[in-house]
Amino acid sequence: ALGEEKNDQPRSCHGVSQVLLCGDIDGLEPLLAANLRFTGTFNTYSSAMEYLDSLRSDPPDKCGYKIISVTENEESVAVFYEYQKLESVVQIAQLFKTKDQKIDDVLLVFDGRGFV
Repeated sequence: ALGEEKNDQPRSCHGVSQVLLCGDIDGLEPLLAANLRFTGTFNTYSSAMEYLDSLRSDPPDKCGYKIISVTENEESVAVFYEYQKLESVVQIAQLFKTKDQKIDDVLLVFDGRGFV
């Protein structure tokens, strides 16, 4: 459950959305595997450094968010949340997969029409 720490599931999985949404990009680095694969609505990255460099060069805007649901098993965590920015709200889904206690695969899905 959200907020619980399990020995076989890194706390970092569902915490990564909160770290990102709070703008703590440097806090992500120790959570990510070096060979991270990130697939999103607009971008794809093949390493943690490539992903982090992108976030540093174009950091996420400050926003509000509301967690809708967190579903987890031994190898992954799916987080569904509302991203609340000024007058718009976008529903976002993120799937975090882990290997060796690091996040090694992220799938980010949302309707990007409001962001272009």
